[in-house]
Amino acid sequence: MSFRKPVRSLIVVALMFCLASAGVLAMRLLPQNLRLQQDSQLTPPPRPVPEKPGPLSPVTASGGMLTVGERLTFNVSWASFVTAARLELEVMDRGAFFGQEGYQLRTRVETVGYARSLLADVDNQYSAYVDAKTLLPYRLENSTRQGSRKSEELIVFDQQRNSVRYSDGSELTVPPRIADLSSMLYALRFRELKSGTIHKFSVLFGKTISEVEAVARPSERVNTQVGAYDAIRVDFNVKSAAAGVNKLRVRAWFSNDAQRMPVLITAQSPFGELRAELSSASVSNKPRTEISRNAQGTPLLASTGAPPPGAVFEAIAIGEFQPDNYPFIVGERLNYDISWGNFASVGKVNFAVRRQGRLGVARVFEFVSEVASSGAARAVLSINDIFTSYVDAEKLLPVRTDLRLREGSRNRDITADYNLSGNSVLLSNGSSVTVKPRTLDLVSLFYAVRAADLKPGSTHTFDFLDANHRPKSLTFRVVRQETISGPLGPQETLQLDILKTENQQLISQAWVTSDARRLPVYLAVRLRIGELRFQLTSFSGTR
Repeated sequence: MSFRKPVRSLIVVALMFCLASAGVLAMRLLPQNLRLQQDSQLTPPPRPVPEKPGPLSPVTASGGMLTVGERLTFNVSWASFVTAARLELEVMDRGAFFGQEGYQLRTRVETVGYARSLLADVDNQYSAYVDAKTLLPYRLENSTRQGSRKSEELIVFDQQRNSVRYSDGSELTVPPRIADLSSMLYALRFRELKSGTIHKFSVLFGKTISEVEAVARPSERVNTQVGAYDAIRVDFNVKSAAAGVNKLRVRAWFSNDAQRMPVLITAQSPFGELRAELSSASVSNKPRTEISRNAQGTPLLASTGAPPPGAVFEAIAIGEFQPDNYPFIVGERLNYDISWGNFASVGKVNFAVRRQGRLGVARVFEFVSEVASSGAARAVLSINDIFTSYVDAEKLLPVRTDLRLREGSRNRDITADYNLSGNSVLLSNGSSVTVKPRTLDLVSLFYAVRAADLKPGSTHTFDFLDANHRPKSLTFRVVRQETISGPLGPQETLQLDILKTENQQLISQAWVTSDARRLPVYLAVRLRIGELRFQLTSFSGTR
């Protein structure tokens, strides 16, 4: 048997992780001779040294560098247009994205007012995922709309091999430590900006590489719409193969304080001066949501039910509906590291309660899980999968599941619509699946287990559909309460034995905190080729 086959199976199992489903997926994906050892004892989590356990501590908002939730809005003027466009820079989140710990940065540019109607209808959004330590990008997702023209572009960076790969299949060799425009701007905020200091960057824009020198100048007084600042001027000298770029004279002013906030950016071009002036700055620790209302201004919070085909999710404000009887809240994010045998990390996975809103007439939570291979495992098989589950907010039952699977050369996108009042699930490929009442999907299963009445000695059974939309059933047995240790310190937990319902075969064991949050902190699955271990490494936004 080749090495690639069991490793691929192992990674897929890991990256389909859900508190309940890891063992089941292992049984599904691994060859018969690599089945779970029924008689093997699963490795428990580390036990702490004798000391009083303390509560888990969430990661800090800034993570010691960028401030999660920071949102900077700029008014862009040009020629006779006082307001030609709006520019937004936002630090969306920090966590394990696509197999790597990093920040998600969002940049949006849109024309407004007369400029939008007379010149160009532009609405472009760029999402950069940058390494948490170096702030170098490892993934860019670009969505551009200019009038009727729309395009989507994905760029994946390999900083070690000095190459980037595009969604059209092309590759480009790049200089070491290549940056993009947004990561360069954020990186400058943490560099020394004494007068005369020069910082050099190689910057990728599309498929063009520019060499940029950022030269710090003396501090100046700058007036903006949000106030006056003592600001450090930085002049950018650009050498690029792109037409017209070398003729641009770009300057930026950063506040001369600990924040180093960009307050003004100007660009002199043959077509006149572009001026981006800071118009608002805020930091929000809550997820961005919007209130959906009808023509009379009433919030759209209809009774629950199955969404009609093609129904679109509409977000609502957190305060409109926030149940207090669940262990999770909107904004919660849990990040896990996956290890196997002697490999410290083969993958990463996160779970997020992203938003709440309305899908058709159903009032729902939007649960999202991202899974990715990492380290040596990624060299064997690149996996970037996203599971989005829209779950009835009162019954915690799925009404729709969107699966986006990217596993090597295999791409698959499929949507499943659940009929809450019936016993069927309709798939976007035209087929349907007959299910039992109260059937879950993989992601909603993760939250339904946490919301169950987990008391030592209790037993709970859940029916769900696996990643291939096949009916499965698991039984959770709450064994005992005990203190364990891990990356986040000693914790009081409940041990759960997870068994296949039909034959009571032990599949895996999990430990969740015994407090009201019921955070899964450790999961173990043993296979003949080694053992999978899932460790909670960081979290934010919990109850």
